[in-house]
Amino acid sequence: MGIRYDRDSQKRNEGPTIYFTDTNSLIMLSNALRSALDSNTPFYAYRRPGEMMITFGTSEIAVEGLHPGGFVIAPFLPSLPYLTIPYRRNVNDFSEQSFKIPFPESSTSSEDHHKEVETIQEALKENGGGKIIAGRIIIEGGKVNVAATFLQLLSSHPAAFVFCFFTPQTGCWLGASPELLLESKRGLLSTMALAGSRPSGFVGPWDEKNIEEQRMVADFISETLTSNDIIVEEGETVTRRAGKVEHICTPFFGEPRKPLNEKNLSILLHTLSPTPALCGLPRDLALKVIAECEKGGRGCYGGFCGPFNTPESFTFYAILRCARISNTDYCLYAGGGITLRSDAQKEWEETELKALTVRDAIVMK
Repeated sequence: MGIRYDRDSQKRNEGPTIYFTDTNSLIMLSNALRSALDSNTPFYAYRRPGEMMITFGTSEIAVEGLHPGGFVIAPFLPSLPYLTIPYRRNVNDFSEQSFKIPFPESSTSSEDHHKEVETIQEALKENGGGKIIAGRIIIEGGKVNVAATFLQLLSSHPAAFVFCFFTPQTGCWLGASPELLLESKRGLLSTMALAGSRPSGFVGPWDEKNIEEQRMVADFISETLTSNDIIVEEGETVTRRAGKVEHICTPFFGEPRKPLNEKNLSILLHTLSPTPALCGLPRDLALKVIAECEKGGRGCYGGFCGPFNTPESFTFYAILRCARISNTDYCLYAGGGITLRSDAQKEWEETELKALTVRDAIVMK
């Protein structure tokens, strides 16, 4: 496995380009991750699905806003600013940090999760339908070996976007995301509607609840792209495995009628994220119910992250199947789409399966 390793990212105009293929590459990466964490230095590390290349970089600061030439992190709440860990720093361009996401204090109990499902379904009845994601956090004690856990995720989930990042604002996160939020290659866009969940290897057709849930997401993405002046093509819907669970996946491809720039890309991203697959529909109602029910907050869970080179070259994945790491604990995040057809106990069991993506990869110090 190759590694792009950026030892002097502040001096580069583009992304990391130093490429190691010797047998000590992973040891070098592990040492670099530990060093960055020990010194509270903002960093990012990621590998795209199906690739053999890991990209790693550091910066003196993480800055607010969507800036070309950096690794972007978007928290779940639309009211919080995007962050960019720049490949290089231009101090005249960036504002100081103004927020910090606290680490959750306690896990979500089964009783609290069941109450949230009930509250969501009551809100959906009044709304005449829709879906809202019921989130869950699982806090477990112990010091995590972040580098070893990241490498384990790389090995266990070759088809996922595996990521790890740290900023003073967000803390340290890692995960293996199956969900592409938005990607641009030479100005042509790709995304997906990924929703509905069941155990991997299930034999038989999808049930009506999951089909309905996924169709809501697919319709939202198609309508959102179209309303942002993008010509949309919908691909073939398939079942896609993601660790212990599988989902219904519909790919979408888009061609902007006008070239993307920082302004219209920012508008598009704010319209897309958080998607119905991570938040709900209608979004304003979902955000209101989530804020009332989930006391621990979501932090970056449900947001997105990825490399942003230019408005015509970027890759952003939803932050899910993830964990936040502190010096003494780690917090797993999982959620499920609640509709009027949902069963609270089955939704709880679904979050158990989703949490295993990271839990099975955790390596303790």
